[in-house]
Amino acid sequence: MGDIDESGGSHLTAVDLFCGAGGFSHGLALECENLGYDVRLIAVNHDDDAIATHKRNHPWAEHHNAKVEELHPPKVVGDDDVDLLVAGPECTHFSRAHGSQPVSEQRRASPWHVVDWVQKTQPEAVLVENVPELKSWGPIDDDGKPTRNGETFEAWVDVIHSLGYSVDYDVLNAADYGDTTSRRRLFVVARRGGRATHPEPTHAESPGEDRDPWRSAAEVIDWSDRGSSIWTRSRPLSNNTMQRIAQGIRDHCDDDLADYADVVAGIGPDDIERMQEDVVSVDDLPDALDERDEPFLVSATASAATDGGTRMVMGQQSNARALDADTEPVPTIATRGAVHFIEAQPLKPRNLPARGLHSNATYEADDRPLHTVTASNHDGHLVSPFLVEYYGNSDTAPVDEPLPTVTTKDRHALCVPNLSPLGLGLRYRMLQPRELAAAQGFPSDYEFVGDTKASRTAQIGNAVPVNLARALVNEALTSTAPSLNSYGSPEEAPADD
Repeated sequence: MGDIDESGGSHLTAVDLFCGAGGFSHGLALECENLGYDVRLIAVNHDDDAIATHKRNHPWAEHHNAKVEELHPPKVVGDDDVDLLVAGPECTHFSRAHGSQPVSEQRRASPWHVVDWVQKTQPEAVLVENVPELKSWGPIDDDGKPTRNGETFEAWVDVIHSLGYSVDYDVLNAADYGDTTSRRRLFVVARRGGRATHPEPTHAESPGEDRDPWRSAAEVIDWSDRGSSIWTRSRPLSNNTMQRIAQGIRDHCDDDLADYADVVAGIGPDDIERMQEDVVSVDDLPDALDERDEPFLVSATASAATDGGTRMVMGQQSNARALDADTEPVPTIATRGAVHFIEAQPLKPRNLPARGLHSNATYEADDRPLHTVTASNHDGHLVSPFLVEYYGNSDTAPVDEPLPTVTTKDRHALCVPNLSPLGLGLRYRMLQPRELAAAQGFPSDYEFVGDTKASRTAQIGNAVPVNLARALVNEALTSTAPSLNSYGSPEEAPADD
């Protein structure tokens, strides 16, 4: 694949439709450099911020700030033969998260524009990325609703077959290819003159001799930014968020902290505001323990109680799980970049009904060292950080796994609880665009253009993870698998003799 240029090097022409901020393009450029190709890259996108980001990081590419369907492919490409066409058509009309999609939008869905470019440029290989739900793309029924029976998707695949391509499609997990996110996406591969194939995974949740372990979310989190205490925020967290934090404590901390989790789950913004208005001095703590039945805050120096700490990250999705930040990858990054950071401080959230919760009496942190820390001792016990997700069915996740899928909105929060002799403190913050970009495989010097955090986060969430893109490009450019017949999914192909 590719041509020999006048200098004797290999020349390759590539087109990136719906290029966005350049995740696919960046992976393509890196892998082509690795393979020794001099690349002519044509990038097309209608979003002003996204194309500006692409230009900032790939100034050598040819950029078209336009809708894909507004351009005439032969005029854009010129006399060059196209070696590789990659595309990430808009997926909002197929995504399960989008709900009831407008029928008029589904009828003019952008995957058909990819077929038009394939027909008119005849690339040697095609890579199309979309949400797994694209496989359920179906016609509109008599009531004007999408059927989701997959008939339109199969027709779309058949059209690509008819243009002379072998086609294969599969859902791939970016964590299996070295990215620190567990983002799962459908990839359709089409090839002329050879069998369409997907790359073999390089990483695994349970690594073997030929697989490295999944990379953890902890790798991309900036642990120097520990966020602010949830108890001192000017805008208290909602009770829904407090319940997610409580679930993370149950999932990732000592079972003896169940009482604390129950208390946190019952606290709402009004409760926190009341607590902030009536903070107890540590000198008055003994009396407060005897007199108060409601949660309260204690003012004290945190020096003795904040050494180290187990770190967790949690996504803001509705089904997010708490994750151990030191051993697991970052949960899927949402496009709004919502990952919160929580760290415990020596604050007494309430006078718990179980007075024997601590192995020793409450004491002032600055007056004496912590008691010996053991696995079951609560004084200074280090509590795991975790991630909270805020989409789907909210869940928590450990940070020693990949970050869940990054979407276009804030969807993940980092929590780092610490238990001190005075109680449980919690620091909390959203993951920032730079951390989300790192989880998607972008290098630290990759610049995102946009006046708002929302714009930059959306660009990151829409991007194809860079390491996965590299693997796909490598397979498309180097595979020598001979063509058999034009079959779709692997289960449709005949069994080997």
